[in-house]
Amino acid sequence: MRVAWNILPSIGPRSGVGWYTAATLEALKASAGESESYMEFPGAAGRLLRKGWFLIRPWMVRPGKRRSPGNLSAIGPNSTEETWKSRALGRARAIQEAYLSRMLDRWHERGEVDLYHEPNFLPVPTRVPTVTTFHDLSSLTHPEWHPVDRVKVFEKRAQGGIERSSHFFTLSRAVRDELVSVLGLKPEQITITPMGVRNHLKPTPLAEQEQVLQRLDLPRGSFLHVGTLEPRKNLLLLAKAWCDLPAEDRQRHPLVLVGGWGWRCDDLRDFLQTKGLAAGIRRLGYVDDQDLPALYSSAHALLFPTKYEGFGMPPIEMMACGGAVIASTAPAVREVLDGQGHLVEIEDQGGWREAMLRASRNPEWVEGLRAGATEWARRFTWAETARITREGYGKALGFRGSMKQAA
Repeated sequence: MRVAWNILPSIGPRSGVGWYTAATLEALKASAGESESYMEFPGAAGRLLRKGWFLIRPWMVRPGKRRSPGNLSAIGPNSTEETWKSRALGRARAIQEAYLSRMLDRWHERGEVDLYHEPNFLPVPTRVPTVTTFHDLSSLTHPEWHPVDRVKVFEKRAQGGIERSSHFFTLSRAVRDELVSVLGLKPEQITITPMGVRNHLKPTPLAEQEQVLQRLDLPRGSFLHVGTLEPRKNLLLLAKAWCDLPAEDRQRHPLVLVGGWGWRCDDLRDFLQTKGLAAGIRRLGYVDDQDLPALYSSAHALLFPTKYEGFGMPPIEMMACGGAVIASTAPAVREVLDGQGHLVEIEDQGGWREAMLRASRNPEWVEGLRAGATEWARRFTWAETARITREGYGKALGFRGSMKQAA
């Protein structure tokens, strides 16, 4: 069995899709049988295209004008997001897609590949049998959370990608159910592969924590959030709830936001500039991945008020480091935590304030949230992700039983 993986999502700053791509592929290679091989594409030229995207994106696509959520028709030809820059990006994507398609078809003509795995929603057209990972469906169910060009690309290409794919992967039952109800897929067409925890995410000794905290100029005991700053993360509500805490609690446990700016975050940016930063909120932006264990380990609790997730990596990463988690009731998050941590209703600003106040003034409660955290996180391994993925390949190719046996 020879599987070609599109590794473009793993190049550049990594979000959940990037880590899923890199870690799952690494685990598949590490556990491959003698008749298995995993081919990475698109090669050097494609990698340059991807790296070039990260270099030009901050200049090509800047925060656009505000508009009413969900009102896609309000975007006209004179809006910021429908300029020649957006059209240029569209042409760049088309060039990249054509390059990937030709590469796969050449491999297919030479009999060098049996299956193409697209880890990032939208497979390119090819004669190679195809499987696709859908991490979530927010581009369809909540278009107001995404830039207009991304929504248009998804709407344009999703149906073709579905028709070309013989099997699908997703990360939770919650998204599997959406794939069935929204896209009309059959449950037997979908394999659920929960994400794993990277090996370096574990409790960090105090001395190492102090080195990282000093370098980043952070105090111990923060309320920590990790993730891109974008609407679905619900950070404006969290920031307002934290600012409503008494000053002594804010000083004891500052709110620290780790992650880069995403889309549709003008309201959050304005709040931070007018009130949040002065009250003590810290925004670090991207941090080195090697610093995350120390940040998790030194935090008082991870706050994860997200409105929607396909899986939700940060809560499990926090637990792997022995930390306490206060998270929203978003279906995938509730599913993954399965009784671990403390859950707060998504839009309940008062509930978030009360949870933070309780965590600040009741350390025994926080210790209770930490109890069993590392044990729970050990259930999530990339080796298991690879094993289940391999079973999905068997379904796609018509094999029965273990993929290793079939190979």
